[in-house]
Amino acid sequence: MGEASEMVDFKEASFIEGRLIRVAKKKLEIELEDEETGEPALATVRLADGVSIDLAVVGEKVRAVIVDGKVARVTPMPTPHIVHGPAPRVGTQG
Repeated sequence: MGEASEMVDFKEASFIEGRLIRVAKKKLEIELEDEETGEPALATVRLADGVSIDLAVVGEKVRAVIVDGKVARVTPMPTPHIVHGPAPRVGTQG
């Protein structure tokens, strides 16, 4: 009763993940892995009105939320931390 509910009006929402290649004229190019062949493929998608992209993420792996056929949000994906050096020892011998 006391909760506010927000009505979201969209027909379809999905997401794609890949490396952001280029941002130009309200379009994004994202390099994806082709689902059938596993080979790299290039997807070109339009930005929704009012959506801005941080150009610092060009070249990085991102997740793009697609609403009604246009990108509504782009989020950088976290990169795993790589630890260099010898593997840590597990257990001790005495």
